[in-house]
Amino acid sequence: MVLRIVVKEMVKGDLPFLLDLWHMREVMRYADEFPRLRGWSKSDDIEYAWGRYQVMRGELGKEYTQLVLRLDDDTPIGESFFACLEEGYTFGKWSKPEGIVSVMGDIKLLPQYWGQGLGTAGMRQVVRYVFTATICELFVVPPNRKNPAAYRVYEKAGFKLFTGMRSWRNHQIMEMSKEMYRESYGD
Repeated sequence: MVLRIVVKEMVKGDLPFLLDLWHMREVMRYADEFPRLRGWSKSDDIEYAWGRYQVMRGELGKEYTQLVLRLDDDTPIGESFFACLEEGYTFGKWSKPEGIVSVMGDIKLLPQYWGQGLGTAGMRQVVRYVFTATICELFVVPPNRKNPAAYRVYEKAGFKLFTGMRSWRNHQIMEMSKEMYRESYGD
């Protein structure tokens, strides 16, 4: 049976799943919240987290979105979050290009879904969402250099490694421009 991924924006009822996912050591082993853009994921208070997300989403628009990855039967299996980077933002030696709307994001899956191509399939849908539902021109991801599986997912989804630095806090930067997206995805 081929599993298919569906990507949808978070609803309040997704928060227990997300909080459980973020408390799994094996899922979060290489994760950091760079650049602390989410601002509510460390809270175990569902009402606070939902309220904070609504405020941030209202202020920042579609360029600040929490997505949930689901199977066809609506089973949640992972998440992806992205947020707009401010002018002047830096990540080690990487600098956000001036005047270019850029978001930083990532993807996480439940361990039982690793190694099945679902991370790549999910990330491709996230990329499509970012470049079709937002005004983003550059999507960046910060894989941990000790997590080759994440690097492969991003590479298979079309991201290219920024070679101007080895790593910053063990994280590298991979980029995909809207032009790269159009060439690779045919949209």
